[in-house]
Amino acid sequence: MARNKSAMKYLRQSNKARLANRARKSMIRTFSKKAVAAAESGDIDAASKYQKVVQSLVDRATKVSTLHKNTAARKKSRLAKRINSLQA
Repeated sequence: MARNKSAMKYLRQSNKARLANRARKSMIRTFSKKAVAAAESGDIDAASKYQKVVQSLVDRATKVSTLHKNTAARKKSRLAKRINSLQA
């Protein structure tokens, strides 16, 4: 456990960042699942809407260093590929 003042502050900051990062990643996973579910049910408009939301969330997560840029590109690519294959 942290003992000095600066270490305790760093612990508080890292916990706050960890919770924010978990929330961002959770939201990305949630909307990705919604997009795939909409595509599977045949609702193309909803699937494309959710895909757009996911891409925006992924880009924002990359901007604040929650996700690496290559990870973000891979997530967007795989989601688009999956939705396109389900629509075909």
